[in-house]
Amino acid sequence: MSTNPDLLPVMPKACHFTHILAPVDFSEACLYGLSTAAGLARRSGAKLTVMHVVKHLPHGSRMVLDAAELQQEWQRCARENLAEFVRAHVPEDVHAEQVVREGKAFDVIVREAAKRGCDLIVTATHGYTGLAHVLIGSTAERIVQHAACPVLVVRGRGGKPAEELAPRWILVPTDFSDNSRKAFPFATALALEFGAKLILAHVKPGIPMTGEIPLNFTQEQIDAVHAQAEVRLRQFRTEHFSEHLDTTTLVLEGNAHECLVKAVISDDPGLIVIATHGHTGWQHALLGSTAERVVRHAACSVLVVR
Repeated sequence: MSTNPDLLPVMPKACHFTHILAPVDFSEACLYGLSTAAGLARRSGAKLTVMHVVKHLPHGSRMVLDAAELQQEWQRCARENLAEFVRAHVPEDVHAEQVVREGKAFDVIVREAAKRGCDLIVTATHGYTGLAHVLIGSTAERIVQHAACPVLVVRGRGGKPAEELAPRWILVPTDFSDNSRKAFPFATALALEFGAKLILAHVKPGIPMTGEIPLNFTQEQIDAVHAQAEVRLRQFRTEHFSEHLDTTTLVLEGNAHECLVKAVISDDPGLIVIATHGHTGWQHALLGSTAERVVRHAACSVLVVR
């Protein structure tokens, strides 16, 4: 592989993560994330921490005379429920530390991962879209926005939790920037680990249209632009991926997240590995995030690398 090591983070061989954090809320959906986290921990020999976050009581609550005592009772019940949940759903050969914390879920999860030096967060998404998503929001997306380490967002298939991550194909998008290359070592390691086909994809913006005729573009010019993108993508594959990998290229045109989501519709289990620029605050509000939109809409699991 001819990748410049100065441009990329170091990725342990065979995706050997060292410490995986798996947040759970005891829902059916979170089982997908927990089973995936346990499977990765077994494969890599990583330490696994399973965490549940208890919400704070509202400030100034008059519901009870002793809010602190009630909060302690909630914590005690949460620890008991977490212990039972882990016994029921984590294999005996995988040791899982159990942690209960209080606060806003995404904030506590991100802080705990940083405090413990975790190199991966594995979380499931409930998959809400449309009005439900607007009203409820998504803890998974907020973790993606703020976590310093990679985040694997797991979406279940077929109504049953998978025993572990087992992609047959891995899609890794690139815009040819240094930032997008940060996802390459993770995609490579996972492809080698699972014997998966690696698909290197580039999405070029759609050409403005007036009626059915491209504005100021001939068909020959459109074909030439597409051909140039294909040539550059193949060169990029040669420069940054081993010839021993089963790798193919894919050039798409249009809105980035929509193209990527549509490209991965498949009966075979797969994975998208995507880098994010990590914008926050007003810059994030203006620019949005292709990675978050892919997390929200993709039918498969998504690994987001900051």
